Amino acid sequence: MKDIEKIGVFTTTSLETKIDIQKIVTLHYFKYTKDFKFSGEKHDFWEIAYVDKGEVGVAADNSGFDLRQGEAIFHKPNEYHNIWAKNQYANIIIISFVCHSPDMSFFENKIIKLNNIHQALLANIISAGEACFSDPLDDVYQTKLNINPQATFGSAQVIKNYIELLLIRLIQDNTDFSRKERVSRSATMQNETRIVEAVEQFLADNIYTSITFSDVLQNVCFSKSYLTKLFRRHTGMSVMEYYLNLKISESQKLISERELSFTEVAEKLKFSSIHYFSRIFKNKIGMTPSEYEKSVKSKAVL
Repeated sequence: MKDIEKIGVFTTTSLETKIDIQKIVTLHYFKYTKDFKFSGEKHDFWEIAYVDKGEVGVAADNSGFDLRQGEAIFHKPNEYHNIWAKNQYANIIIISFVCHSPDMSFFENKIIKLNNIHQALLANIISAGEACFSDPLDDVYQTKLNINPQATFGSAQVIKNYIELLLIRLIQDNTDFSRKERVSRSATMQNETRIVEAVEQFLADNIYTSITFSDVLQNVCFSKSYLTKLFRRHTGMSVMEYYLNLKISESQKLISERELSFTEVAEKLKFSSIHYFSRIFKNKIGMTPSEYEKSVKSKAVL
């Protein structure tokens, strides 16, 4: 029941809040070069990605899409997403924020074509952000928006109101269409390639440490079953088999340099024991570490 209050001869009318932005996380206006790519992320707040100029590839969970000029994609909380330039320059607006309003469910799994009114509201948000925050809006590594001490009165609330108004107008105008209608096979493949490359890079960066498959899953934000199938389809092997192959390949390099003993090589690459290292090495290379060292020496003599 709405609150009713009498003030003299007047009766107040409560104003219902349908969309309430609690916090803003990021506000960006990026100009992507044609080779720009992002490693992907997942977080517990909403994000809007809008193409002001050009065209980009985007990913949401397991699907890829071609996002065209004038279109925005919404990423719900805890949805993996990625974005990259499609061999052309592109201007992108990224807004992320905390909002727990139930009506935000309207934006789940949506791509929306913005009209002139929506675009004007976006322009107002960017303009208000430039006046409110002391940081440039094109900093890719920005993790916190700092309020400018000289910001005009109420400028932060203006941003909040503009974002809320944009979301309300998008729901009212209802110009959305399901992302399923726009799934792009090429963009999906590009995203899968980027996921595999991100995993490979993570493994290479941790060649001298000891990581588990759980560590990999946490790094790339995907389920065990999805990543297992995807990585095997692209590489022909499991993630941890690939990791082990990297370590053995690196051990060959270290043995060839002849600066470390076999025990030191095993320890450096975080094998549990010299015996385990020797067994895996022979299984992968077809000879023991000592036999491999002798073969390297003989080749060097020749």
